[in-house]
Amino acid sequence: MSEAVIGSPAAAEEPGLRATAATLGLALTPLPEAALAAAAPACLTTSPRVQALTGLPSLAEAAALAAAGPGARLLGPRQSAGGLATCALATTEPAP
Repeated sequence: MSEAVIGSPAAAEEPGLRATAATLGLALTPLPEAALAAAAPACLTTSPRVQALTGLPSLAEAAALAAAGPGARLLGPRQSAGGLATCALATTEPAP
């Protein structure tokens, strides 16, 4: 998948995420829950709050991995903006 704002089906309904995608001129792409769950074992971090809400260690990391596709790896741990927004980046490029 190319550049996009990615999230869970529930997150895709959040007005702030929709506004962010529109401002950036990117597609807002919700991922199936099964794809997020399949990516969870490769997450680097765990948020107890997110795990309680979604069952995933990190929604941002799972979404980045699932969107990047098979063989994806995270470029680093998720980044949080004071608990208001979180992002993670993944690639299928080999590690340096």
